Order: sequence, then structure tokens, then C-alpha cells
Amino acid sequence: MPTYTLAAIPAASHGSLISCSSPDRYRQTRIEAPDLAGIRAAVVEYGTRLRGDYPEASFLVSVTPERGSDHPEGFCDARWKGSLGTEQWIRVIPEETPFKAYLTQVEAMLAREVRS
Repeated sequence: MPTYTLAAIPAASHGSLISCSSPDRYRQTRIEAPDLAGIRAAVVEYGTRLRGDYPEASFLVSVTPERGSDHPEGFCDARWKGSLGTEQWIRVIPEETPFKAYLTQVEAMLAREVRS
């Protein structure tokens, strides 16, 4: 079964513009999913759990296939078109809020230990 890494990436939006932090990955987890529906369900579960632990955080969920792993038909297209549900935890911030400062705060939030 294909294996993927899900990771929270600090991100924020000014309307239609989305900005992400550095390529560091936060709160990685590995999943196995046979199809796009399984990936979507895992993304929702992961993002919902993180939102519960960090209600103020603004992030997207990256989905990275394990090297050499086959992924289901349509995966690349779904990832690029945003149909895996990876951006639903991105907050829209006021335009006067500097992205870099905001994302630094989110990075610090996600770097702390997750509540048990």
C-alpha cells in the first residue's frame, strides 16, 4: 500500500495569496492509503487533530509520497489542484500583518510538544 508523509507547514493567506514558511516540516506523520479518498480522510484527521492542539495556528498539510512508492492514479493532479483538502486550516490574516512575523509565531507554536 502506498505510504505518505503528512506534515504541517506554517502558512497564511491575504485573500488569494498564500505564503508558507521555510521548507522545514512540523509534526510529521506517516500514513498508508490505497486511494485518493484514503489520503483525503487522513489529511482531514491529521489537520483536525493539529487544529485541536493548536487552535491559533495557521497551516497547510503537505502530502509527500514515500520515495519509490506507487501512488494512486490522479494523485499528482489532485495535489496540484488542491483537491486533497490540504489548505483548509490556513487563516486569512489582515493585509497589514507582515507574513514573516506571523509565520514565525506559527512556527514557534508548532515546534512545541503536542498535548497528550
